[in-house]
Amino acid sequence: MEGYIKKLGAALRKKKFGDAIINLLGVAIGSFIYACGISLVLDPNNLAPGGASGLAIVLNRICNIETGTLYFIINVPIMVIGLWKYGVRFIASTFFSILLNSIFTNRLAKLGALTDDIFIATMAGSVLVGVGVAIVFKSKATTGGTDIIVKVLHDKYKHIKTGVIFLLTDIVIVAFSGLVFKDINIIMYALVSVFVQGKVLDIVLYGGDEAKLFYIISDNPDAISERIMKDID
Repeated sequence: MEGYIKKLGAALRKKKFGDAIINLLGVAIGSFIYACGISLVLDPNNLAPGGASGLAIVLNRICNIETGTLYFIINVPIMVIGLWKYGVRFIASTFFSILLNSIFTNRLAKLGALTDDIFIATMAGSVLVGVGVAIVFKSKATTGGTDIIVKVLHDKYKHIKTGVIFLLTDIVIVAFSGLVFKDINIIMYALVSVFVQGKVLDIVLYGGDEAKLFYIISDNPDAISERIMKDID
């Protein structure tokens, strides 16, 4: 019995180690995809898609510090909140994501924009960012910034989808970008980007199918169920 328990413990430790490696790999992949969306598509076209990255893009135009560096600086106080709320293990993986995002964003920015078509940039960048964030979320981490704030809110209000909370927080960032860029077209495209990101995030996290549940309270359940199953089919 004692030998069986030791083997079981060793197997569990091995599984946890394997899961940790897979999660870190997922964080790395998600962070790279996220950074591609920011550096190669959204940032060069003055699109601030909300969140810490969107704020970093706006501040980049004001203080001329690299977007990835600003992204890291913005995340410092938010990391403190995450450390208090979720502990060292969660923050360790999130810090890994933030660090990778900052490095990838600065390095990829040197490649220049993939497109200068504002519509294509909006759609492509939003999909890349949404997929990147979702992969990081699935890997038990976040990309930092408002992701941590969104996670705190989602843990408290589980009936609200993650994408919806992102939408509400990102609109504030987009509104701030409007004060800096002073271009109504850029603002409108940034809002479209926020909506697309939220939708892509929900699809990757929850799947594309949805259903609605209705509770019918009645003294005649058999008659109602028969009518629904036979008449309505």
